Amino acid sequence: MAKDVDASQDMLVDLFERVENFFRRLGSYTEVRPTVAMTDIIVKIMVEILSILGIATKEIKQGRASELIPLPQLILTYICLEKYVKKLLGKNEIEDSLKRLDTLTQEEARMAIAEIMRVTQKVDDNVKVVLEGA
Repeated sequence: MAKDVDASQDMLVDLFERVENFFRRLGSYTEVRPTVAMTDIIVKIMVEILSILGIATKEIKQGRASELIPLPQLILTYICLEKYVKKLLGKNEIEDSLKRLDTLTQEEARMAIAEIMRVTQKVDDNVKVVLEGA
């Protein structure tokens, strides 16, 4: 049981780190205007994050609703977390969403690299024009 709780805590930490990293990148996108394609992938990532958070929220609420024994808050929280963990590990919904999120963030990285190459080429061309004109 402790291993299940540890595994689910690791999964939740991983999930929240992914979300945090995306929102940090999103901050950069507000400083530099993203392309239409990049904006599209950003929106898809945000939808996937909202979906994951919605699934997790639903599981937590179901765990709380199914708890009938009145216990002190600390024990109740632990029991709800345990039930949530079991449901989370047993369901493919979250895992499937995380896989989709991984695919989308990989595509985001590829688009960012392509955009950097495009901008670098433009700068290189402009430097050549300036040097040839001098």
